[in-house]
Amino acid sequence: MKTFLKELEKELKSRFYVNEVSDIISYYEEMIQERLSDGELIEDILSDYDAKEIAKSMTTDVIMKRANDTYRVVAKSSKQLLNFLLSTPLLVPIGFAYIIMLIVFGSIILGLGAAIISTLTGIVIVLVNMLESGLGQAEIFAFVGLSLIGFSFMAFMFMWSSKIAIYISRQMIQLFSKLAKNKEKKYEDI
Repeated sequence: MKTFLKELEKELKSRFYVNEVSDIISYYEEMIQERLSDGELIEDILSDYDAKEIAKSMTTDVIMKRANDTYRVVAKSSKQLLNFLLSTPLLVPIGFAYIIMLIVFGSIILGLGAAIISTLTGIVIVLVNMLESGLGQAEIFAFVGLSLIGFSFMAFMFMWSSKIAIYISRQMIQLFSKLAKNKEKKYEDI
């Protein structure tokens, strides 16, 4: 039993966070102990389990239970979900839909980032031209003030859209995990 649990732990550690691994290991350890107390042989019990299959099948459940509240966790969950969807032939179409959604939202964020950089570059270029043209201090200060207001507004929009992107990503992870889980269950019932 210990070798199976070590093998399962190794397989899980390559996919999940430490606290998630310990929860799954505890669950299977308890399940094996229950079956042993019911009189089953350890060989029969362990023959029912495959560490790789357990790790793969737990992917959607673990991802749905995660908080997915930081960019790093969302990125890891998205990567794991995408790997799971694309590695299961029945779920490949859902995987492609998920890729399309990721590309759309990634493009929106990149577009906003590019807009901020271009605005800042434009402000610097216009400011240099204003300084070279010999305008008075009042006009230059007014332009700098308006530019800072505009830049601040765009930076606020970028930060706000980043938070919305994390929220939408979290919702997409939940939705596509549920879709994958439901499709898997339907396939098992056949």
